Amino acid sequence: MIRIFCLISFLMLTPELALCKDVPPSSYTAGISRMSVADEDGAFDTMIWYPTAGPETPWSAGPFTLAATRDADIASGQRFPIVLLSHGSGGSPMGHRELSASLARRGFVVVSPVHVGDASGHPRFKPQLKILKARPRQAAAALNAILTDRRFAVHLDGDRVAVIGYSAGGYTALAISGARPDLQLASTYCSGDGREDVGACGPVRSGPPPATTLPDIWPPPTVPQIKALVLMDPLSMLFDRSGLASVTMPALLFRPRNDAYLRATGNALGLARNFPSVPEQIVVPGSHFVFIDPCPAELMQEAAAVCRDEDGVDRVKIHRDIESDIAAFLHQNL
Repeated sequence: MIRIFCLISFLMLTPELALCKDVPPSSYTAGISRMSVADEDGAFDTMIWYPTAGPETPWSAGPFTLAATRDADIASGQRFPIVLLSHGSGGSPMGHRELSASLARRGFVVVSPVHVGDASGHPRFKPQLKILKARPRQAAAALNAILTDRRFAVHLDGDRVAVIGYSAGGYTALAISGARPDLQLASTYCSGDGREDVGACGPVRSGPPPATTLPDIWPPPTVPQIKALVLMDPLSMLFDRSGLASVTMPALLFRPRNDAYLRATGNALGLARNFPSVPEQIVVPGSHFVFIDPCPAELMQEAAAVCRDEDGVDRVKIHRDIESDIAAFLHQNL
């Protein structure tokens, strides 16, 4: 059913923009495959969700149920646009499995790398700079791998690429879209206004990190084919107006109503002010982790901080809305 998302009464009180577009219905079923991608720090897995024409056969991967058929044939008859999806720090593609399958059913190929060094089940890279360098490189490598893969390449439209980033994945998405990160901005923020911003800066610091740990700006790899950018509560205090000057593609920015974990003023709201053009913005109920897919029952206790929401927050409904909003935005801009 076509959904029109208009927050009219909410917009009377806030400056956020409504995303009011017809959402094309799902035309396909979802398939899923895994690809190993070479990298200077070691090969990493990349999950690929894609449109298929056959029946959809769900299966289990640990605690997760994946509503997509393993290694099914990709649908034929057209070239599909590509969506790079970058997960948050300590997460994995499984945290966005429902969003990925939803986009595949609507005719997108979703490429979601496991950011080794900053992913669940993998040792964390040290220092932090290694993670900041690795993430954009891994995302670009995953895209290049699928564009040259014999199975997928002939079915892809390599000139129609979007990127979705959640949390630290928002940093990744911005970097490969042409933004220039500045670590001095992060240092200044975390030793000043952001000292209590746990999501951006970690536990409260007794003072700024030593200046010797802050190298000059480095040039992250960029993906010139990116035509649209979707950010879900992005880690973005590393970017100012000059660093975002090259990010001129249409952008859709989500943030949660409760910003206790990742402060909006230093991240999402600051980013919106500094974009070359005003992004479309949507505020959803809940806090930072509401953008992760609803958790399986067995994880609700084990990962309560990530899986449990405030009273009155319906994560399942929020995700159905997010899926429709993103699909509409991508169909309009790719």
